[in-house]
Amino acid sequence: MSRGKRIKIRIHHAIIVLVIALFSFVELPRLAPSGGVEFYAFDVGQGDALLFRFPDGSNMLVDAGPRKSAKSLVGKLRRAGVSRIDLLVATHPHEDHIGGMESVMRTFPVGKIWDSGYNHGSGIQRDALATVRELGIRFGRPRAGFEEEHGGATITVIAPVNPISGTESDANNNSIVLLVKFGDVSFLLTGDIEEAGRREAGSFPPATILKVSHHGSSNGTDRALLEWTRPEAAVLSYGKGNSYGHPHAGVIRLLDEYKVKRYATADGDITITTDGKTYKVRQEMKR
Repeated sequence: MSRGKRIKIRIHHAIIVLVIALFSFVELPRLAPSGGVEFYAFDVGQGDALLFRFPDGSNMLVDAGPRKSAKSLVGKLRRAGVSRIDLLVATHPHEDHIGGMESVMRTFPVGKIWDSGYNHGSGIQRDALATVRELGIRFGRPRAGFEEEHGGATITVIAPVNPISGTESDANNNSIVLLVKFGDVSFLLTGDIEEAGRREAGSFPPATILKVSHHGSSNGTDRALLEWTRPEAAVLSYGKGNSYGHPHAGVIRLLDEYKVKRYATADGDITITTDGKTYKVRQEMKR
């Protein structure tokens, strides 16, 4: 064999090795094992952190809990198979919803962010927005009616319709409310919206699973909302023994009256999987 041919063979082998090495370092999205949609409501204490994993491997994280739970949340996301967050939603700028977002953005690549658009003026919001700018993450403020599809699941923005001001809690009432629908199964995520925000939205769609607004506070859920939504199951995000008295006894009585099965993050992380026809709930109960 000539020297020229030997060099060509070595170059060919080197290219093959390089291609294999490159592919070994490309982290492909992990598809949802169920082949359907996976929903996680994480125990982050007194706060919200909700994850959707879609059939195409994309992920949506809605809120990121308080700052003190950020390290724990990052670990939970990794254990759920998350290596990238395609859509990060900040329902509203209270610390118990966006406190962990800076850590999340610095740990995982983030495709884009949806924000309620309400300027709370807090240090935690300024820090989060500064991180968005520093990392160059796409940023938007969707309004009611906007839709996006992820792996066969449709995400629809239900609220805010218009900016709200002059209420007892403008930050809560400007919360982003989302309906996530996959086949016949749907999830309504209500942030911390209160009566004034619900009135501005006008009505709400039916939903299989309801993420109860404002950690089960008395101003977060009323009879009209349950008449509209008629959920089969409800997820309540709150910390055990919290100083606010969440969830309110009246809200629990109302959910029970409507025969809604209740699950609380205070008892442990909640996972709901669905194939679009049926759903299964699993909870890792605290010991």
